[in-house]
Amino acid sequence: MTDIVERKELNLKEKNRIEKSYIVGKLAEDSLNLPRLGRDPGKAVTIQGNYGRESIIFYIKPLSKEPQILQTHLGKPSTEVYIGFDNKNMRYLERYGYTQQEDSVNFLRNHFKNRLILFKPFLSYDRARDKYHYNLEIVLDEKIDEEVASSKHYVAIPNYTHYSYQMFESRLMSGNPIELTNYNHTMDIPEFITCGEYLYLIQDENVFRKYEMNDNLYICENPEGIRRIEKPSSFESYLRLGQKGINFAPVEEKNKWVDECNDRGETVPMVMKYRNAKNKKAVEKEENKNEVNFNIFKSDDNSDISESDFMKRLDYLARSKKLRYSVDDLYNFHTSVKTSNFTILGGMSGTGKTELARLYAEALKMEEGDNLLFIPVKPSFTEPSDLLGFLNQQTGVYHESEIGLASFLYKASQNPNKMHMVLFDEMNLGQVEHYFSDFISILEFQNEKRLLRLFNQNVNCVQLHFANGIEIGSNVLFIGTANFDETTRDFSNRMLDRSNVIILDKLSFLEAKKYEEEKVDTVEDYEEKEKTEIRSPNVPITTANFVSWIEKNISIAALEDDELSILDKLHDEISNYDSQTGVSFRIVNQIASYLQNVPKNEEDVPFIDRKDAFDYQIKQRILSKVRGHQDQIEDLVGIYQEDYQPGRIRMILSENESLKCEKSIEYLKQKAKELTQNGYTL
Repeated sequence: MTDIVERKELNLKEKNRIEKSYIVGKLAEDSLNLPRLGRDPGKAVTIQGNYGRESIIFYIKPLSKEPQILQTHLGKPSTEVYIGFDNKNMRYLERYGYTQQEDSVNFLRNHFKNRLILFKPFLSYDRARDKYHYNLEIVLDEKIDEEVASSKHYVAIPNYTHYSYQMFESRLMSGNPIELTNYNHTMDIPEFITCGEYLYLIQDENVFRKYEMNDNLYICENPEGIRRIEKPSSFESYLRLGQKGINFAPVEEKNKWVDECNDRGETVPMVMKYRNAKNKKAVEKEENKNEVNFNIFKSDDNSDISESDFMKRLDYLARSKKLRYSVDDLYNFHTSVKTSNFTILGGMSGTGKTELARLYAEALKMEEGDNLLFIPVKPSFTEPSDLLGFLNQQTGVYHESEIGLASFLYKASQNPNKMHMVLFDEMNLGQVEHYFSDFISILEFQNEKRLLRLFNQNVNCVQLHFANGIEIGSNVLFIGTANFDETTRDFSNRMLDRSNVIILDKLSFLEAKKYEEEKVDTVEDYEEKEKTEIRSPNVPITTANFVSWIEKNISIAALEDDELSILDKLHDEISNYDSQTGVSFRIVNQIASYLQNVPKNEEDVPFIDRKDAFDYQIKQRILSKVRGHQDQIEDLVGIYQEDYQPGRIRMILSENESLKCEKSIEYLKQKAKELTQNGYTL
């Protein structure tokens, strides 16, 4: 291992920060200046060790900026190489069949030629010699042509994905922290950040301050120092080694983008000033158009909570309980609950489906035993009476099931301004189409027309309050959780047609660790960290308040032409393999309602960008119904051989560059893997 001059031993936090950073490099050129650790001095790939097990070592030259602390504390020259060991990078090398190679040295020399390497530094401290050694862990690589390979330096460009670009700009203006995933405080302030379709030039390192509460948080202190342009048409083609939240680009292109931003870019305050003026006019017009009388709900409490404050309340509760949800999951779930008669939370076991539903109930200030009913579904559920009970026609007595659902719904009908929730946990353990059939029929109607009849009107019943049925109003939310595996039953298309199916993604364990370490125990902690205020965090959400967040009577006209074009093409392709499965008018109307009901912040900026909202709906409303055996849907979904071979749906989703549908495409890839491995997909 190579020796360096050691100035100061790093503490554990500093070392961990360095080892979480990303650096671009390439195989060093052969030179006698390389460390002399192997049998072939001056060779960039060589064998180390003369006895026992031999290992192959290789030297990687850094091409992007390294963590500042390596220079400031340890005196590492930027020209000094990192040393890789084959036995420390087997996970990466086995992708290329490394252990099957007869000549490992020549294989690596050829393999690394014209290849960029993304790696994480790994530091080991030699206490006896009082020195540090610079090793590395390869994350991924990218084969490039010789012209691109000639670039001497690459620039890290963080990609902000936590909010829409409007929300990003709003946070820049208000001084709220922004999180740059995989770009921590060991690095210089970035020159560029991307968000949505825009490229932001940071003109001065003093524009941002590193926020001490988290290694990846930054606060904008001078928004005037940030200029924005739309990404150049060729922008994506120059990005290399994309990792979550970060990309790299050749310095030559970076310099061109700097010039473009300086020549035609707008500062963030200029952008916000124009947007606020435009939004003000739109809001005034919408308020005049949508005056709604909620007299039947009115109470003496006028302390309505804004939807923006409710979203902050929901985010605070999730983080205070160390629950591992992305903010996009929270926004998506809330919008789905608002606009869908039934919302299903799906995914692998242990992803927090039930906890999210309970968290939402807590944010609404519901309590189990009062206005929250938790129903653990059993495999024995086969008919509606398992949920609701039955009428004994001889005695005229209605016998409720032990669940108490009928009484719960009746109580809700008598308290129209109090929100209620019914949570069906693991609902597809039973045959949903059978035990849930009464509800499936009701879900077809608007809230004001939903009437649950427990028995025929002409039959005598001693419980008079059940005789005319139970009205199910806007104050009752229906949510279900479901696992999709061999222990559960499929949902029918009829059920899926009336539901939003949200598949919760499992966060990486590194991301989960951040949630565990974050200190947000009180509302004050959250407000301090987010530089915001949660108004009335303990006030219950009334029905009038909740309904005021919903924009109703949305039609297909709310959709853009390019969105409708994609939906038409998807319908044609899907209905070709199953005429009963296409994209119905009901689904299109529900998609339009979702897009128009995405919550907005105080500046009237949507929490979810429209293209991402459309992407969610393709995945949740349409792709959830694409399932079956390989010979049926392989042409639609695609298949995995060595790599993903796209199907017809992927082709449609990739046609429009402005609607990338990245979540839907990833979902398709997952289905393609299931087809390849199992011969079918659920």
